[in-house]
Amino acid sequence: MAVSDTVVTYSWVFLAMYLVMIAGLGYWGWQKTTSQDDYATARGGFGFLALGFAYAATVASGSTFMGMPGMAYDMGFKAGYYALIYPIGAYLGMMLVARITKKVGDEAGSQSIPDFLGDRFRSPTLRLLASFIALFLLFYVMSQVVAAGHMFDTILGLDYEVGIWFAGGLLLLYLTFGGSNADIITDAVQGAIMVGIAILVFVMVLTGWGLDGGISAVNANLEPAQQWDTHTNPDNPTFSSWWAILLLFIAHIGFTAQPHLGNKFFAIKGTQYIKKFMLTAGVAGMVLPLMYLAGALGAANGIEVENADAIVPVLFAETMPAVVAAFLSVAILSAIISTADGLIISVSQIFANDFYRKTYVPWKGGDPSSDEVNQRALLISRIATVVVTVAAVAAVMTPPQYLSIFMWIGIGGIISAYSGPYLVGSLKESTSKTAALVGFVAGFAVYFAIHLGPQMGLYEGLYPYNENPFAATGIGFLVSCFSTFITNKFTEPMPVEDRNEIFRGSTELSDGVVDDD
Repeated sequence: MAVSDTVVTYSWVFLAMYLVMIAGLGYWGWQKTTSQDDYATARGGFGFLALGFAYAATVASGSTFMGMPGMAYDMGFKAGYYALIYPIGAYLGMMLVARITKKVGDEAGSQSIPDFLGDRFRSPTLRLLASFIALFLLFYVMSQVVAAGHMFDTILGLDYEVGIWFAGGLLLLYLTFGGSNADIITDAVQGAIMVGIAILVFVMVLTGWGLDGGISAVNANLEPAQQWDTHTNPDNPTFSSWWAILLLFIAHIGFTAQPHLGNKFFAIKGTQYIKKFMLTAGVAGMVLPLMYLAGALGAANGIEVENADAIVPVLFAETMPAVVAAFLSVAILSAIISTADGLIISVSQIFANDFYRKTYVPWKGGDPSSDEVNQRALLISRIATVVVTVAAVAAVMTPPQYLSIFMWIGIGGIISAYSGPYLVGSLKESTSKTAALVGFVAGFAVYFAIHLGPQMGLYEGLYPYNENPFAATGIGFLVSCFSTFITNKFTEPMPVEDRNEIFRGSTELSDGVVDDD
């Protein structure tokens, strides 16, 4: 369905204003970026409030603002199990690892989560393996580009194929030079706007926007299989059973292990702000998934769309004044961009930091901390930002059906591999390098066997959840954590002097430190 010419006109006006804003913030980020570490982490550069909104905005991607409403448009209120469960798992995981990631990462100078894992376990092998698996973030980047393309198509009248290139240009406008500083400050502004939109959608559903009878009328106007008293569907892989829904929750505990989220912890000014940061991010993050309700409201109003993921902008265009619909739609476009930018920065660091600075330079006998190496890494970061963005856009000329499912091709592999070393290694200081490597490989192998292999067409599904990336990831998460924990029982623990140097910045036991062997 095409929106009115008035909505399109207003949307271009608001987009122009948005361009001016991000260009200005990009320039601000460029002024603050003088080193590779600035570009990669913006280390210690932000307070808890800005970083909390930025983190929440990065977690709540185009999937939250378009994919989940698209699922609710097709599946009804049961999509809420995904929307309302995932932040509980994601922010629980954040609380487990944020402080230790900040403390150890700053002490070691880690510039990415693969780098943090290598520094935490003193394992170049784990750093390299984690870097290769982190390339799966490209699927996540591609899903954000698809969401942006649908928005350009719906509200700005551009063909999808043109819109995705426009979206790529927006990202490069401020990321190439501003790096993490530009990423975080733009995300903070966008995050605050996103919270306002999610609250608005919640109020719209409570009042039965466009219908008579409030939220009960919304439910009554849906197909019986979409109503709120229908919880599972054996024919729907995502909600086939209560066990599948539980695995969806478990999978998201490891969500914070993704490199584009974990590196946000490096940017907070100090560990003393971690609690306030987590509270800000958690509250905002619990509100944002309420966007899924827009899909159910659109279906209840009988709105027809060619692609379910476009239901939010069409709902706004059909039920609100043109100027309001245009503003809200451009704001959602900015929400999509707010995740894509962090993803692109993280992928660029795989090449600049993890492959070049921390792997290639030591292999050739060089000094990773030298000024020459750092300046070259900064140049690689900027070049990689351009290459990754162009590659992601080119790869999605034909969009997938469901963004929320597509992006989990990559997310699931990362969570399944990283969760054991990252979560268990953060909670138990004595975790050995061997245990971390076993958990990493075992978790990814299980995810590949259950989901990724069948999706790649290598063989038929060997397990009932071969079409459910959330359930496959949940199982991979459990295997990774369990195998890390068990292997640690039968391997030599990390020496006390090493763990004190890593976790407390000293090779001597401090007063009150308890050895957890």
